[in-house]
Order: sequence, then C-alpha cells, then structure tokens
Amino acid sequence: MPEAARPRPGWRFFQAVGCHSPRHVGLATSLEFGTIGPEGGQALGGPPLDDDVRQKVALRRFRSVAKRAAERTRYYSRLFAEQKLDPATMSWDDVHRLPVTGRDALREEPDSFVCAGSRPVMRAVTTGTTGPPIGVWYSEYELAALTGATANHVLLRRLIRPGDVVHMCISSRAHLPIVTISGTCFRIGAVVQLIGLVDPALALAQLAERRATVLDVYPSYFGELVEHGLRVGYRPADFRLERVIIGGEIVTAGLLARAERLFGAVEFIENYASTEMVPCGGTPCAQGHLHFEFSAGHHEVVALDGSGQAADGEPGSLVETPFPPYRETTLLLRYDTEDVVAPLSGPFGCEFRNLPATSHVLGKRRLAVRHDDGWVFQRGVMEALEGCDAVPLPARYGYRPAGRGIALEVLVRDDDSGVGRAVRDRLAAHGVPVEELTLVTDRARLSEPIPVRSDLREASFVPPEPAVSRRPALVASNNGR
Repeated sequence: MPEAARPRPGWRFFQAVGCHSPRHVGLATSLEFGTIGPEGGQALGGPPLDDDVRQKVALRRFRSVAKRAAERTRYYSRLFAEQKLDPATMSWDDVHRLPVTGRDALREEPDSFVCAGSRPVMRAVTTGTTGPPIGVWYSEYELAALTGATANHVLLRRLIRPGDVVHMCISSRAHLPIVTISGTCFRIGAVVQLIGLVDPALALAQLAERRATVLDVYPSYFGELVEHGLRVGYRPADFRLERVIIGGEIVTAGLLARAERLFGAVEFIENYASTEMVPCGGTPCAQGHLHFEFSAGHHEVVALDGSGQAADGEPGSLVETPFPPYRETTLLLRYDTEDVVAPLSGPFGCEFRNLPATSHVLGKRRLAVRHDDGWVFQRGVMEALEGCDAVPLPARYGYRPAGRGIALEVLVRDDDSGVGRAVRDRLAAHGVPVEELTLVTDRARLSEPIPVRSDLREASFVPPEPAVSRRPALVASNNGR
C-alpha cells in the first residue's frame, strides 16, 4: 500500500482529543500541503559560503556571546580579567588563546556559568555515564526555541512524520531530549511515548503491541533489545518499525547489521548532540562525515596534547561554543566535549557539502590509549567486537595500555580457541593492536568494563518474563496507583 494511503494509528489519538481541525502549525501545514519530500533534507546543507565570509561571521558572533559572558557570568568575568582580553575586539588568535572550558569546571560550579538577568526554569542534566552528571540551566524561551528548531530539522529530514507512533527508549533523566522530542511530535502530529530503559522484554512487547513506527534509542540499549529479541524468537513481521533514531554513544556497523535480523530493513538515522552544547549537534552524511551547522555555534578540534588546533585528519578533542538565539542562560565558550574527532577539509561531495565536517566520533579522550605506533580509540575496538557474533550486544569490554598496543578483556558467549581467533582477527582487521586478550563468559569477571548507557536501567512494575513466554503480558494501567 502506498505510504500516503496507509492508515496511521496516530490519527485516532488526534481525533480522540478533538483535533479534527488541527491547531498545531506543523500538523495543519502537512494536512494542507502534504508532507515534505525526500529532497527536503537538502535544505539543511546551507548556502555555499567561502571560508573568509564564514570566518568573519563566526568571529562576529563569537565576540557577541563572549561579551555577554564576560559581563554577566562569574566564571567568564574572572577568566577574561585573568587573560587580559577584550571580548568585543577579539581576533581569532585571541579566541584560541582563551583557555578551553573543561567539563569539570561546569560540573563543580554550574551556577557560575548562568547569565545574570536570565530566567532559568529547568536544570537539564547529563546521564552521568562517563562521570558525575553535569547540570545545564535553560529558560522557557530556550526550550521553546530549541523545540522549534528540532521540529524544523526533523520535518526537513523526514525523521518523524504526521501519524507516526514514536517510542523513546532513553533515560528518564535525559530531560532536554524528552522535552524537545515530545514537543516536536506534538507540533508535527505524531504520538510519543517515553518507555525509558526498562527490561528489554517489556520494551519489545510494547514496540510490537503498540505498533511503533519510530524508535528513539541509545546504541547500547538498542543492542540489548536486539540481543534479547533474537534470543526469544522475535522476527521483523512482529514489528511495524520504519525508522530508528539512534545516538548518544558510538553506533557500529555490526550493531546495525544484527538489528536488521530482528527489525528488518528499517532506516537508521544517527545523530550527535549533548545536553551541554545544544544546538551544536552534528549530522552524519552518506559518505561518513559528521557535519555541523556553522550558524549554531563555533566548532574547533584541539590537538590531544593541547598544543593548538588539530591538523586535517589528526585526531583531536571537539570544542564547541553555542551561539544565540538558542542559548541565553548557561553560556559556554570553547567547551571541551572530550569527544575525539578528526577535522576534515573540503571540498565534500555529499548532501551537506557546504557545512564544516569532521570524522565520526572516535571515542572519549579519557578512553584513548597512546602506544608506540599511534592511538587506540573506542570506535575501532567497538566496530571490531560488535561485528563478531561471538560477542553479545552491547559489547562489554575494557582495555588498558600494554606495550605496543592494549590489553583487552571482552565478554563472549563461549571462550573456546575458535572464539579467541575470531575476535583477534576482527581486531586486527580494524587496526587495533592487542598485546593481551582475555575472554570471559561472566560479565561480573570484567575487571574494568567501560560503562554504557543501557546500564542506567529503570525498574518497572512488570514481573520478570516467564521462561516459556516470548511476549510478557503488560500490567493493567491501574497497577501503579
């Protein structure tokens, strides 16, 4: 049946709440003129601008937010005084002399970054996967502006469409994406449900029984769903899933390949964003670049040794400065995300050719290992492990420096010699030098496992899945009274 003619369960919801004449702009527009075609996403590529014009615009906007931060926040007032810099007349050399803002500084004194005169209404926190959670304050205006920008982005890329049923399998502590995605669905005309990081058996039952068309999920939790679903016998015919919006961690080719066995040929849409640096998110293109909208903020890649800007193709730490009008409360200048990427120079031949780009995220700087012949990053290890069927999803592992490479411990299904050879071959194919390899079949025996977001498991009132049942019954809605 053609897409336009296929009935969507979301329409029943809008009829039930009296939206026969929709008041929501996105929904009303789509009903009047139809949905945006696949070519709509080309608008996200932006106009072609030469580097000189782009640099002048970025410097003017950087000065503007720096001046506001120096005048109205305690942290940057001190910093500019110490550095003897005038934010209103900064050159690019001055910008690069300004010390980066570390995550620890924001974590330890978050109120020192809040702009005087702003009216914060929500403190969004990070999930705390790689350290204690960091809080960022947002105003009512910012939340509305970010939701509107998200809705525009989602409409242009056709990520969520009128009538979709969107299930969010993300942490309930992820306040900002919950607010913006829920608001986006409301504006577009889609139904949204926050499932959270519950037992995979319950999440899969809800995905199947409520006929979700879109899943918003972390890669590690998606791995848990795939692992459990294949083990208990789910197949593509059990689901109505069309698109998976996935991000927040490294997404591997092996994960997506195994996911197709469970969900079929769904569309995977990867994104890159964080609570601290919105709206400075990254959009992957078909050629494997990670592109950034230069009007949203200033993007830098600083060499891992802190010596200055990373050279083209050289791994470095992504440093971001979010620009107005989307940020007016917590102001951040040269914020070090600690995400390792490699800057790329154009010209590009992809759909976002007019936007600056880096490589995909290689991992966290604190998890990078320097050895005699180069670096080992998290992505190489994960791509190797999650492409190996002997390793259950999500990959559970840990590593440390060892000689000319790393000492690696991995959770596997069986630890026979054939599994060891398969794992070593995969690692070698991805250029990961392994000096020591330890295989374990009990997760508790991993000495220093790298944390993943699926470990932020949330309890529910649903009893454990019966051993003989593939689909556990859902509890009645009044059980939680």
